[in-house]
Amino acid sequence: MIVTCLIPLTLCLIAAVITTGTDRRTLDGIPGPMAAIIGVGCLIWFVAVCPWPIELGLVLAVLVLGKHYLQNILNLG
Repeated sequence: MIVTCLIPLTLCLIAAVITTGTDRRTLDGIPGPMAAIIGVGCLIWFVAVCPWPIELGLVLAVLVLGKHYLQNILNLG
């Protein structure tokens, strides 16, 4: 069961690296948008096959990190 969660997560992370590493001004930047679409699809696949405790942990991690990041922005201004 853990392998079925790791495959889409790994594909999503690889797609994120490809998306952020391509140049969008040339024709060589074509894989960037394609990788972004594949990454979103793999992320949906990951959430669909992942057990609910892991999903809950990820949601809580995003909330905590988002609040911390937002606090840093608000403290600067």
